[in-house]
Amino acid sequence: MFSDNDRISIRQTRRLLILDLFGVSSLLLPGLLAEAAGTDGIFCIGAGALLALLYLGLLGRVLGQMKGGFYPYLKEVLGGFLRDAVMLFFLFFFLLLGAFVLYQLTGLVRSWLLPEGSYGLISGLILLLAAYGTVRGIEGRARIYEILFWFLLAPLLLMLAFALRGANPDYWTPVAVSGGRGFLRGSLTVFGFFLPVVLVLFLKEHSNRPEKLLKCAGWAVGAAAVLNAAVYLMLLGNFQVKTTVALERPVITLMSMVKLPGGFFERMDALMTAIWFFSMFALMNTGVFYSGHILKELFHETRTHYGLLAVLALEFLGARWFFLYPGAEELYGSFLLYVAGPVLAALPLLLWLVGRIRKVGDGGCGAKSGEPEGTGVKQREMRKGAVPRRRGEEAE
Repeated sequence: MFSDNDRISIRQTRRLLILDLFGVSSLLLPGLLAEAAGTDGIFCIGAGALLALLYLGLLGRVLGQMKGGFYPYLKEVLGGFLRDAVMLFFLFFFLLLGAFVLYQLTGLVRSWLLPEGSYGLISGLILLLAAYGTVRGIEGRARIYEILFWFLLAPLLLMLAFALRGANPDYWTPVAVSGGRGFLRGSLTVFGFFLPVVLVLFLKEHSNRPEKLLKCAGWAVGAAAVLNAAVYLMLLGNFQVKTTVALERPVITLMSMVKLPGGFFERMDALMTAIWFFSMFALMNTGVFYSGHILKELFHETRTHYGLLAVLALEFLGARWFFLYPGAEELYGSFLLYVAGPVLAALPLLLWLVGRIRKVGDGGCGAKSGEPEGTGVKQREMRKGAVPRRRGEEAE
């Protein structure tokens, strides 16, 4: 049973972050890396993961200044207007992220499970599932994926092991042939797929052990990088660079070709599609959840779900835009590379420097602001509905 305290464990957080980082990256990164860096793409994964870990170190500085939720922290550091401007940027980032993953998820279902299915109907049903997960709260989502984690990861590891038998190590060479520009492009692409680690700023208010949150995120980045590296090596070893670039979803194609001993399971494509469906759904649901959370904070919504309905409509329209406009994916890649990446990289540094000047979290303006420690909407709900405890009830 859920404890219904809006808190999740470090293990649940780690598993959610691994799925958030691995799902869509493993589906799209191989083709992008093969095109940008060829056989050097494996080194781009390492460099991109290193950038993500350095970025986590910067986020850790901000986490050290936060006494509670990210929204009250922004108010202490930036004031009201700039706080809302930053939250609007995060709202746009999460909305676009959710719409892009919804588009990829719907395309995955149509390609491998329901070729004749209606795009709008499939997207709508997926959004209904996301709405249910959002209403259940982060604790319900974390508990579900805590249970599903090894059911998703174990078959993937098994299939990668069987794919190793058909891999030709000669296809992994030559190396150091991509040039500096290709290597830089590939590394930044990997870092762009790891940008969701910024979620640690929003997760602190939900973590039952926030002091372990940074280390947990580091493990998630490392695990996602290792899994992506294994997938990339298997793809190059079986398909070489040109075929990896040409295939739309090379990892699913590879997994559908793997044969288990004794013909145990013939529809490997369906099994692999299910694995990536749940992995990508985790990230899409994350986009919906935090978009709705930000709207609640901005409009002080406590008892209704109008913000969630608006998010679902925007996600549907955004995914439809990706589907109808051929250049939408390229525009989204440019947004991550030239807008979201620089802004999200510079923002924690700015917040940390301003926080140090104002001595936030160190007895400065944070202590004088009078804002109770905790989350924005959640704290207001507690203030409205709290009932004073009699002595001795806390122990019970």
